[in-house]
Amino acid sequence: MTTAPALLRTPPRTTTLRMLPEAMRSLWRAACPETPDGDVARSLTINFVGLAAASDESALREATDRLLRRTPCRAFLLLVDPKVTEIVATVSAASRCTGPLHDIVLEEIVIRMGPQWFDHVPGLVRPLLINDLPNHLYWAMGWPQQVRHFDALSQLCDHTIVDTKHFAVPAIQLEQLQARRQHRRITDLSWLRLRPWRRALAEAFERIAWTPGTASRCTIRHGAEGLATAILFGQWVEQRLGSSVSLEEAAGAATTCPESIALQVGGFSIELLGCGSRLEVHVSTNTLCNLPFAVPTSRGADGDLLAAAIDID
Repeated sequence: MTTAPALLRTPPRTTTLRMLPEAMRSLWRAACPETPDGDVARSLTINFVGLAAASDESALREATDRLLRRTPCRAFLLLVDPKVTEIVATVSAASRCTGPLHDIVLEEIVIRMGPQWFDHVPGLVRPLLINDLPNHLYWAMGWPQQVRHFDALSQLCDHTIVDTKHFAVPAIQLEQLQARRQHRRITDLSWLRLRPWRRALAEAFERIAWTPGTASRCTIRHGAEGLATAILFGQWVEQRLGSSVSLEEAAGAATTCPESIALQVGGFSIELLGCGSRLEVHVSTNTLCNLPFAVPTSRGADGDLLAAAIDID
């Protein structure tokens, strides 16, 4: 069995905004091997800008750590904290070690700031982006009250990734997000979570004789955290099948995906049930009930979905 190269991190260093460029250069010295014949090289493939509330810092860090396993990057982690009156910045690096060789796979800049500093963020980040690398923004917050904050960061990057599970009013805010897709590349992690559900429905249709244009009804049950995915799936079914869609909130359902989806099309009934690590799919008619089959759900954490969003862009 091949052993994965060791990953070494430098201790975080606090710095002022004015000294950030010098602090980033110092990371190279900190990452240099102690052996005389050692060498250090940069192996970064993207600039990554992640934005989250300070209360969600651990989730953003976990997502970044999972992203790092597949995509070396210079990462800007922007943490919005109403209690912060002055911007605080720390820098650190991580390198993979193979013998005397050290490949830097992460240059991390963590900035804690109050909401009042938001307008200054693009000007702070822009000069620190590594030239000729694609820029990816991960907006891991709810839809902002000041939409210009989202637009300014999104325009700074080639690709914007959002997670609409954080949206407080997805019925309205998904439309605002959709309007921006006309001019920007935007990926929603909620949509990626629905891939197994779309695949399960496609497999169900292989078991029925369906004629395009047949009237259909779709009922989607969801918990509070699954409203965004329920709306997205409903819109997809409307576009693909012309279905009339109704949403029902399921008390106690704590998942970011729907709890169940029931589709009536012609004389057929299709039901998708979320059962932990799998989806149970039931297909029946008025006179026949087929044996159910199962489709695995997505096992990836948010960081895996984030890496997938970057891979497929």
